[in-house]
Amino acid sequence: MSGLRDSIAYFFNSNALNPHGICLMWRPELIWTHAISDILIGIAYFSIPLALGVFLWHRRDVKFSWAIWMFVGFIMLCGVTHFMMVWTLWNPDYGIEALIKALTATVSVVTAFALWPLLPRVIALPSPTELERRIAERDAALTELRAAMDTMVEMREHEARQKLLLDELNHRVKNTLASVQSIAVQTLSREAEPQAVKATFVERLMALSSTHNLLVKRSWEGASFADLVRASLAHYGQPFRLDGPDLTLSPNTAVSLGMALHELATNALKYGAWSQGGEVRIETTIDVVAETIAISWRETGGPQVDPPRQRGFGSRLLEQGIAGELGGKVGLQFETEGLVCAIRAPITPAFYPAGWTFPTAALA
Repeated sequence: MSGLRDSIAYFFNSNALNPHGICLMWRPELIWTHAISDILIGIAYFSIPLALGVFLWHRRDVKFSWAIWMFVGFIMLCGVTHFMMVWTLWNPDYGIEALIKALTATVSVVTAFALWPLLPRVIALPSPTELERRIAERDAALTELRAAMDTMVEMREHEARQKLLLDELNHRVKNTLASVQSIAVQTLSREAEPQAVKATFVERLMALSSTHNLLVKRSWEGASFADLVRASLAHYGQPFRLDGPDLTLSPNTAVSLGMALHELATNALKYGAWSQGGEVRIETTIDVVAETIAISWRETGGPQVDPPRQRGFGSRLLEQGIAGELGGKVGLQFETEGLVCAIRAPITPAFYPAGWTFPTAALA
């Protein structure tokens, strides 16, 4: 054991040795050139691994970081070697310098042997250009996927809208067929000449068609009462006036009021004001407090009107159909100056003043 201690002590004993500066004959220009150069090299050797260490600390996802850490250790030991070379210019501690160089050599060899097997794996890593190409391909694929998903969403929305339109069309067709059936039953139940029945039936169908055309222009979202009056009465070529605020009607309400206007106009042309050059005045009034709407049809300038002995299709349509559709009341008064039809109903999403706001979905 003492022999080992003596060997170690002899290894580090520098009493018989001279500092490296003596080999340079203590010439200042040589000594300081060596010293400053080794100091700068040592500082650089410490700066490089410090930068690599900071990088690896913040980028812990880097592959093969252990190899870089080994390289960091190797460079730092090289730096220590150069600092030791400065020290030995004045101090002959060659034993310590030898150990540092031996440690540096060991780390260098281990690092070299570790790097060569690692080299094929590092070479196999994609280059920045290859990574950019793959990222571009991925982004293009994601763009195509998003476009495909957007197309699928649009297709589903289109299918949903199409189904809604088909359901709405089916509903409208059923309502129209029900209206035609009612017109046919009411018209054909009369005891009259076939030609007269045919003419009346065709006229009522044309009135229904006129209202449908008006609704089609508004995409079946409803109709203006003023437009409905003009569409129903203008083609008769007879004088009429429309006073009061406009109203907004749901499709079903527009169909019912369109048929009612046709019946009133036909009666006025055959038996009422229009048969002798009289005039029809239609007036709308709104009671905001009671939230009701009133529509009046008043004929003037025609022959004296007597109450009919029996109720026809027009009377039943007004007193029962319109009243039921609007949830209100309809009255027919056969005054001396002419027929007066008064309609009063509450304000609802199906029958309300123009400009009022109701949810579109509520307008049946």
